[in-house]
Amino acid sequence: MAESHPLNSEWTMWHGDALEKDWSKKIQPICDFSTVEEFWQYFNHIPRPGKVFFDGESKASVGPSNKVIDELSIFKKGIKPEWEDPQNRDGGCFYIRQALDPDQVDIYWQNTVLALIGETLDEKDSIAGARIVDKGKNFALYRFELWLKTADEEVVNKIKERFHACIKEGSPNFKKGHPKFEWKKHK
Repeated sequence: MAESHPLNSEWTMWHGDALEKDWSKKIQPICDFSTVEEFWQYFNHIPRPGKVFFDGESKASVGPSNKVIDELSIFKKGIKPEWEDPQNRDGGCFYIRQALDPDQVDIYWQNTVLALIGETLDEKDSIAGARIVDKGKNFALYRFELWLKTADEEVVNKIKERFHACIKEGSPNFKKGHPKFEWKKHK
């Protein structure tokens, strides 16, 4: 039997059903994982945002039930991707709401997810998770977020630096400048 490689934290991946109007039912967990091997087993089978979100022409449906997904999240296990969660309430998020090339979105998402589970962004266990939301109606538009459990200015600034470096990695479009992430407190 192959040796497994435990992560420092356990994580949960979530999806948002675009057709569900009841918020309490809209966001549902996809899977939990705690090792590198489990992560790749799931991540390799979950469609990338750029493949299922609105691309300016259509949205793709996924899975046997043909769900239309408008949100993907990855959060530390036990934390829901909602600002009302007790671990999120005192924090905030870095976000952009921007039209991006679907391939670029996939690079940003993968870089962020890998940095999250590798815990290279975190400072004092302050990161809750990340979320990407399909905001496209007439053109491809995304809201990309990194959620923190704290609004402590020193921690926020350290994570912001690391996050910008993470997003740039492998992104050919950074010659044109990087996205301008804004900070917003949850309350």
